[in-house]
Amino acid sequence: MFDVIGLGAAVYDTLLEIPSFPEEDTKLRASGLLFQGGGPCSTALAACAALGLRAAFIGAVGGDAAGAFLSDELARLGVDTAFLLRRPDCVSFHSYVLLHRAAATRTCVAYPGTAAPPQPDELPADFLRTARVLHLDGNHLDAAIAAARIARDAGVTVCLDAGSLYPGIDALLPLVDWLIPSERFVCRFTGTDDAGEGARRLYDAFRPAVLAVTQGERGGFLLTPDGIRRYPAFPVDAVDTNGAGDVFHGAYIAARLRGLGEYDAAVFASAASALKCTGMGARRHLPSFSAVTAFLRSRGVSLSP
Repeated sequence: MFDVIGLGAAVYDTLLEIPSFPEEDTKLRASGLLFQGGGPCSTALAACAALGLRAAFIGAVGGDAAGAFLSDELARLGVDTAFLLRRPDCVSFHSYVLLHRAAATRTCVAYPGTAAPPQPDELPADFLRTARVLHLDGNHLDAAIAAARIARDAGVTVCLDAGSLYPGIDALLPLVDWLIPSERFVCRFTGTDDAGEGARRLYDAFRPAVLAVTQGERGGFLLTPDGIRRYPAFPVDAVDTNGAGDVFHGAYIAARLRGLGEYDAAVFASAASALKCTGMGARRHLPSFSAVTAFLRSRGVSLSP
């Protein structure tokens, strides 16, 4: 039995640290280079594993060197890859990330590759039913909807990282228990500039058990029966914010499965996300559970189930 099983994109990231943003049709020398695994769901699962959960990933990669790298890295980080599909003679999903540290920005250029995503008839239904939580990122939508239905029928909690507004995502939302969208998703999906009002519209439409909105360096908020309750961000000397939101989702799942309530889990996840940002790479500085609790104690925050 696994604590969390995820289904989503596996991405091979090439991260370039740059001294300034390049102008078109010019050359620029990068100041740093890093190859790493990426993808919202797979990075969240790596965070779950670092925090002590039994995690497994369902996805698809090409039969290229990038696909082998992604599989090997997840396994090394403690994520089971028995159902990571390898597509021979296909190219894996690639992303090129420009990290402009002085401006604290990251710019991504993505190529989805040629490896077909998991199909609904390729899903390991019995395996999915063993999980406590199914985590999705909105990618591979047909398979995600099928997996969510299997999970809901088996009493498995469905968690969604709604970071981007993918076409057809509204068909998945009714199947989600823990809905954790970005502020951008909330506003774009509901057609409002007010994230609070957008969250209320989302809740009225889909009635998730949890609705927690992420707002980056401003922290975020939960929509509760008593209204909006904000959770904090934790300022740190940030080196690399790439993957911070993904780590938030993984840490939220880990905290809930350790018995924390929805607000305390959001605080814990915000702290884990901040710690990740203190090192280079989306998965190279994933904090342990004890590191997050120590970080919170140092800031006068004590959480308990």
